[in-house]
Amino acid sequence: MKKVTISGTVREQVGATNAKTLRKEGMVPAVIYGASEPVHIQIAVLDAGKIIYTGDVFNVILDIEGKQYSTVLKASQFHPLTEVVEHLDFMEVVPGKQVTISMPVKLTGNSIGVRNGGKLRQPMRRLKVRAMVDDIPENLEIDITKLRIGKSVKVGEYSVPNCEFLDPASNVIVAVKTARGAVEVLDEEEDTKEAAEA
Repeated sequence: MKKVTISGTVREQVGATNAKTLRKEGMVPAVIYGASEPVHIQIAVLDAGKIIYTGDVFNVILDIEGKQYSTVLKASQFHPLTEVVEHLDFMEVVPGKQVTISMPVKLTGNSIGVRNGGKLRQPMRRLKVRAMVDDIPENLEIDITKLRIGKSVKVGEYSVPNCEFLDPASNVIVAVKTARGAVEVLDEEEDTKEAAEA
């Protein structure tokens, strides 16, 4: 998992009025959970953008007035109209304890089925993973090169070392569906071609 360090300060006051003032000053109110008591902090909007306006998931090291917290971002709240971030929830990573996090799915390769006219469908763009933070990859890659028309990859068919997937095993992550004009027989020709090249 990628790591990023963000500096912040402890919030001296909490509440809606204080949060509104912080936002006007270019700061984002946030909370760190997992310690003995929640820690109310504030970080710069620009720093917050590094972890929320991206498809990546980070192990966020929060440097709060010299004290560091190893965390993962658990929730983000945005203004319903402006979509400006209004609040962040971080969960502290406890040494020796697994974390549960939603990870993006990255497809690689050029599917045989798509080349033959099939339609690529990806019902699940993120998967819920439980693992030690150091075992969680930067993203979940699925090679769809050999995915044929009518075939799919389900949660139960996908694995990453030391990671447990919490979504139902029968859920389809990605599939190639038949489309009008698709030529399924070419899949067999691809097999012949691959064998010849081998």
